[in-house]
Formats: sequence, structure tokens, C-alpha cells
Amino acid sequence: MFMEMRSLFHFWFLSTGLSSVLELHSAVVSSVLDILLKPMSWGISIEWGQTFPFSHAYFPREQSDLLVILTGPLSCTSFVHLVSYISGLVHLDKTRTSHSSQKNLQLQPSKGLVKYNSVWSMIMNFPVWFSFATTLLFHREGSQDYLSETLSKEIIAESISDVSLAQRAAFYLSWVLWPSNDDQCQMLANNILELSHSWARNNKKRPSYHTSTVNHRRELRIPTAGDSEKLLVPTNPVSSLIKIFDDRRVKLFSATAISQVEAEELSDFRPSCHNLLHLWILLGVLLVSSSCVNESCDMLLRYTSTGQVLESNEVHIKTKDHVGNDGFAASCRGIAERWALSGAYLIFGWLDIVEDMSSVIFDCEDICHRFVSQLRTKTGPYLLKCVKLLLEVLDEADQDRDYVIDLHNRLLNWNKNGQCCEAFKDVILQMNKKFNLPL
Repeated sequence: MFMEMRSLFHFWFLSTGLSSVLELHSAVVSSVLDILLKPMSWGISIEWGQTFPFSHAYFPREQSDLLVILTGPLSCTSFVHLVSYISGLVHLDKTRTSHSSQKNLQLQPSKGLVKYNSVWSMIMNFPVWFSFATTLLFHREGSQDYLSETLSKEIIAESISDVSLAQRAAFYLSWVLWPSNDDQCQMLANNILELSHSWARNNKKRPSYHTSTVNHRRELRIPTAGDSEKLLVPTNPVSSLIKIFDDRRVKLFSATAISQVEAEELSDFRPSCHNLLHLWILLGVLLVSSSCVNESCDMLLRYTSTGQVLESNEVHIKTKDHVGNDGFAASCRGIAERWALSGAYLIFGWLDIVEDMSSVIFDCEDICHRFVSQLRTKTGPYLLKCVKLLLEVLDEADQDRDYVIDLHNRLLNWNKNGQCCEAFKDVILQMNKKFNLPL
């Protein structure tokens, strides 16, 4: 039953590109592995739990080494091993292809399809590694915040180069996103790596503070726009990063990445349902340098959830159609509704992955909690904006009411765990009242 379920979800995802299918697939696989490893935490007796087969019995036997890596510790060293595993298979696949016209379908897709028991399919079931790769892509010496400090300690202890890690991260991300074409994958990897180098250059040049000696004391001064112009550095590094990412057409591989103009022409376009995983690459900046993403956070979340480039001065524009909802410059109600759904699901899904990732990375539970709380606080205003917009544009009979119910349940879960601020509690009450939902 488990193997058939995996096969069904896999082909369902390939056929539709629905990120919700990928999310459900990953959740089921994760739950089954957790039950096998920790049956008592699921209310299963020791006697019954001991009768369960080992976890590798549920996956292809030839992938047992890969499963050990994917379910093992999340660390720089483990990531190097994972990339080496994939690189070895890619090399093996090329060797076989040079001697035969038949592709090794166990590794790469052919004509857009790939077997459910392939290496690629297995890796797609563990999205924490994708998010971890995005952190390694943008991590550089001098990066701040909780995760950067933890990564720096391991990099120093293991004598690993952060540039080398960025190269491996670029390869990993490009292979996950486009495994079916070696040339396109390499081009994508080069573009992603240049994105990493650009971020590192801008952060290195961008003045964090200036000092002057007054009575032998150091005086701190906030950098001005003029300071950045002298250094030929944009005042908004996040905006620059988004434009470079978009201008280089890193997203050319995705058939679901629809431009803003096309999206406005398609009334039934649902970015909240489509696979925009490649846009999540930029969220690595938020993971390793959240202190650098302040007023630009809305811009970053808007782009990663919709693929729409939003100028920094547009973030605070209020549209005539939706007064009070900054940044949703949509031409009609349907598009604004879908932007809001897309943004809400991005934040919920991404934070779930980050929470799973951080629980493995951080040794101290308190630091893990503070890290996730920091990101929840950072993304909270955008999520609140999305949910409020949905309350304005949807009614009880709307076809997207089920989405609202799902968001309501997720907010209730946050509130139950003490993760909701007063603003979200008010929104929950409004949703209860408008859609007659249970408390």
C-alpha cells in the first residue's frame, strides 16, 4: 500500500505540478518513517513496534545508502556526502548513455517523466535538504544570525570552504529542479552560483557602519544612500538579488512560472497550487541573514510566492480595488485572491520545513525555538496581509472557501501552540464569524 501510494502521489505531482501534492507526499513519507523509528510516540506498543520491518524495506534496496543520508543528521558534512552520491550517479548515467542510446531512467526523467522509485523521486520526499541547500548557497563568512553561527562553527571545525559548499548547493538545487537535461542543469547551476557570488559581493561592499574618532571614542553612524552610491552598491541588496535572479532567467526551466502579464490574462491561474519551488531559492537569504531583510521582506515573500517582481517603492502602494492591502497591485479580484492564497501557503509550508530542519540542526531546543520564532515574526506581517485580503474578497459561497478553512485550521494550530499574536487571534475570530467555522 505504501509503495502504491508513493507511486500515485509521484505521478500526480508530475502531471499537475501541484505543490500541495508534493507537500502531502513528503508528509506521508516522513510520518511512516517516524512511526517505524519511534512507534511508541505514536501510541504503538513495544511488542507491536518490534514486529515492524526496518525503514529500508519500504524503499528500493539499491537506495539504502541514500536513505541513510537523507534520514541522517542535517549538516554540511552530510550535504557533501549527499552531493557526492548524486554526482557519482550522474557520472555513471553519462557513462551508460555513451555506450547505449537508452537513458538510465532510475536516475533521470525522460520526456518529463521519471519513475517513482528513482533517486530524484526519493530526494523530492525530503524537502528539508532543498532548504538547507539554499542556506549553504548564501552563507558566507561574516553572515550573522542563529543559523549562520551554527554553520560557521561546523565549517571551521571540518575545514570546509563556504565557497565549495555554495558550489555544491548550486549543483544540488539545479539537479533537483531540472534533472532531465544535463546542459540546462549546468547552465542553471552556473546562474545560481553567480547569484550567490553577487550576494556575497554586495554584502561585502555594503557598509554596515562607519566610525570616526571623537575624543578617542568610536561613533556609530547609519549608512546613507550616498555612501552606497560611492561604493556602487545598491541601497537595497534584496531588491538587487531579486532582479538578478529574474533577469538571468533562472526560472526558465519551469513551465509553471508564468509572468505577471500572462497571469493577469488567465482568470483561472492559481499560483498557490502550482510548483514554484525554484523561487524558494531566494528564501535562503532569509534563513542565514534575516537581519539584512527588513523592509524588503514583503518584496521577497511576494516574489517567492508568485514570481512577480515588486519594486521597493511599490510595497507601500494601496490599490483602489483593495484599499488597505499594501502591495497587492492586482487588476481584478480573482488575481488578488490568488496572490493572497499563494503567499499564505508559501509561509505556512516553508515554516513547517524550517521547523523540521532547525530541530535537527540546533543542539539547543531554546535556540531552535528562538530561530523559528524570529522567522515567524519576520514573515508574520505578510501572512496577516494575505489572510486579511482573503477575508475581504471571499464570501461564504466562494469556490475557494475550502482554502480558507484550511488556513483557519493552520492558524488555530499556531494559536494552540502559543505562536499567534493578538492580530492573528482577531483574524481567527473574523474567520469564525464570516464563514461559520468552529473554534
